[in-house]
Amino acid sequence: MQSLSNASGHIGAKRIRIEKGVALKAFHDVIPIQTIVEINKVIDRVFGDAPQRSQSCAAAAELLRRDPVFRELERTICANARAMAAIAGLTDLPREPFHVLRYSSNATLAESHCRHYDSHLLTLLIPLQLASDGVCNGDLVMYRRPRLSVSTPGNVVCKLRHGIQRKLPFSWRKWLTLHDLRRGNCARIPVQVGSVYVFNGFALQHANLDVQGGQRRTLLIHYYDPGYSLGLSEILRRVRIP
Repeated sequence: MQSLSNASGHIGAKRIRIEKGVALKAFHDVIPIQTIVEINKVIDRVFGDAPQRSQSCAAAAELLRRDPVFRELERTICANARAMAAIAGLTDLPREPFHVLRYSSNATLAESHCRHYDSHLLTLLIPLQLASDGVCNGDLVMYRRPRLSVSTPGNVVCKLRHGIQRKLPFSWRKWLTLHDLRRGNCARIPVQVGSVYVFNGFALQHANLDVQGGQRRTLLIHYYDPGYSLGLSEILRRVRIP
């Protein structure tokens, strides 16, 4: 399997250096459609169909892990990510994944076009339901240039800057995303239900387009928070995710 990143550095300096070549990897037709249907039924039963930003939902991931193909894929991806992190001296990473069930619709525009970096070194994105509008459908937008050196102060400043950008009017944020797409600074990533998308969101800036028709559902599984946010990420999770 292609490695997610190649890192070198010293943990004592609280800095990660990431070589070029960090990229998104897609694994198609991994999850059986009947499993997707079952997960969506659980979501409807537990949360209802009212559009929400996100919910913590480990139960959806446990349904995925019943499938041996997904279990093996997850095991391999996580082992590779830990091996790359160990090169940087990050050998004591938390093993418990963080699960987020994300809803997107025209009622959640405040969460669209909000570029950011993840707090975790590894993210799995699993589409569960796609929006009905093929243009404004909430697609992932991935910025092309990874950040190659990350320190704790720099990461905190970056999170604060992105927090300010989130407060911009929706029309401004959308214009900035479309401007970057036109200039080739980022790429739109179309996804398919049943596939799994893997990337290092700690190194790659990303965002989502808005959804204008229907509802988009994605399960995000984050692994290995190296603790480069001085606790800011944990506070934001508690505020945003019930």
